[in-house]
Amino acid sequence: MASTRLRRTFNYPAESEDEDAIEEGMDSKDQETLLTKLSTRDTSSTRLYTRLLLAFPLLPALLYIPRLFSIATVLPSLLAIASLLATAYTLYYLPLPPVRIRVTSMSDAPKTATSKDKPKRRSIARSATGFSSTPVRHETPDVPYISDEASGLLKTWIVPVNAVLCVAFAGWEVWQSRAWSEGFMVGGGSLPGIVMGVIMWARRELRVVDLGELERLRYRAKGT
Repeated sequence: MASTRLRRTFNYPAESEDEDAIEEGMDSKDQETLLTKLSTRDTSSTRLYTRLLLAFPLLPALLYIPRLFSIATVLPSLLAIASLLATAYTLYYLPLPPVRIRVTSMSDAPKTATSKDKPKRRSIARSATGFSSTPVRHETPDVPYISDEASGLLKTWIVPVNAVLCVAFAGWEVWQSRAWSEGFMVGGGSLPGIVMGVIMWARRELRVVDLGELERLRYRAKGT
C-alpha cells in the first residue's frame, strides 16, 4: 500500500512570538552566557575604538615636531603638543564612569545581535524601554611612571586646563585674522580645540555598559 504523505503549510512565527519563546526558555545558564557575551563584546569594542581614536590627537602632535626647530613657532607648537597629549591622556586614562542599566525582568535585557530592529550598542542604556542610565564607580587605568598624587592632580585639572588652553588658541586664531581653513591645519589655533571637542564627544559615547543590575536580577530570580 502506498503511504500517504500529509503536507502542512509552514508558517513563520511572528517576531514577538519568537522573542517570547526565547525569553521563556532562557534558563540560568543561558542568562549567564548572554550576560558574559554582552559584557565581553562591549568591553572589547570599547577598548578597540579607544585605541583607534588615539591616532586623532597623536598624529597632529607628531606633525608639530618639525615646527619645534623654528624660534618663531617653538612656543605655540609646544603648547599645541601639550594640549593634544592631554587630550589623548584624557581619552585613554580617564574614561567616563560606566552606564548602569536598570531593568525589571530579564525580558528587558538587550537581545542578541540577530534580533531585528535592535537598538544601537551605545543607545541601550539611554533609549531602550525599561532602561535608565546612572553613573557607577569604576577603576581608571593605572598611569605608568606617575605617582598616585600626580595622577590625582592630573585627573582633577587636566581637562579644565586643556579647555582653557584650547580657548586661548582659538582667541589667538581670531586675533590673527587668517583664513578659517588655516585654523584647522597644523599650526592653526582651531586644531587643538576641534580635536579636544571630538575626543570629549567620543569619550562620552564609549562609556562601558555596567551589567551588574542584570546579574542581581538573575540571582534574585534564581532564588525565588
